[in-house]
Amino acid sequence: MTNQEQIYNWLTSGLKQPADRLSEIFYYDKRDNEFFSVLVTDYFMFDENLNIAKDTTTSYSKENLESLTDRLRRIENKDSTIISLPRLGNSSNADSSEFISQQVDSFLNLNSINIETVTIWEVEESGTITIDLKKEGERITKKPWWKIWK
Repeated sequence: MTNQEQIYNWLTSGLKQPADRLSEIFYYDKRDNEFFSVLVTDYFMFDENLNIAKDTTTSYSKENLESLTDRLRRIENKDSTIISLPRLGNSSNADSSEFISQQVDSFLNLNSINIETVTIWEVEESGTITIDLKKEGERITKKPWWKIWK
């Protein structure tokens, strides 16, 4: 599969996402000339200031984690160089290959994206996020089961 075919497939997948399902959100980064997506679970790694949470560990490489952090901060700050891919999955035309193909071409043209030079952000095939739910310094005390909520 050529790079252009991979990009068309990636854009098609992103465009076909239903508007009400936010498990993965697709973007284009103008600054880096790169398509990327963010999984909803990625947000669990961060605190309210978009710093890596102290109780979280991940298998993401340092480079990918830095890139993700940078992009999430830019999304949060409404950076105009981060463009969200529209979600057309609920549209009556979403199953039409011709319609989706036109939308891919339109997105590329409207955002002046050169399909010959743009890339797709490569992240690990599988990643893990581990969150330690015990608060630091919290001791576990044995209680009868009926007093758990106290």
